[in-house]
Amino acid sequence: MADKPVADFGEWFNLLDFDAIALPSDKLDECRFFLDLIEKEVDAQRFRWLISAFFGAAYSYFEILALHAYESFADPESGESIADYDALEVLRRYVVIVQDAKRPSFVKTAGRHPITKQLYELRKKNTHHAPLSILKTTKELPVGFHFGYLKGQGIAALPFCRDVMTLLEKVNAELHLLD
Repeated sequence: MADKPVADFGEWFNLLDFDAIALPSDKLDECRFFLDLIEKEVDAQRFRWLISAFFGAAYSYFEILALHAYESFADPESGESIADYDALEVLRRYVVIVQDAKRPSFVKTAGRHPITKQLYELRKKNTHHAPLSILKTTKELPVGFHFGYLKGQGIAALPFCRDVMTLLEKVNAELHLLD
């Protein structure tokens, strides 16, 4: 069944279910949700899956905020988007942001801060190359889980995820100072 055209703004507005629309801060809540599960998981495979979900949510957090910063305001006459340059300045401390000139609603981010660089690299490998390798360095899990496959050279997974979450909370606080 094809969607029928909406006749006017009022009719269109009445079709919206505002409770179904998630706020940009939802990604921050999603990161918290996955970190809470990560902190309790002792099975390496399930731990890997939760890390993958956490990385995806953290990456998405920056992507959504960058796009939102570019489309925060609209020129009342032309309807063209006007960027929130203060928000972009905050975000650019942590990620590189590139807006496609031909498709302004297409925004990409890359790591700039040491934590986001590592996050983006781990996420890229996990998403495009192979599932994360998880080492068990001690019997005390999940603390003993490390990223990597070379004994003695892994990155402690749980502290890194906590560092990512702390950074996301810091970015969020800095953006809220702009309100």
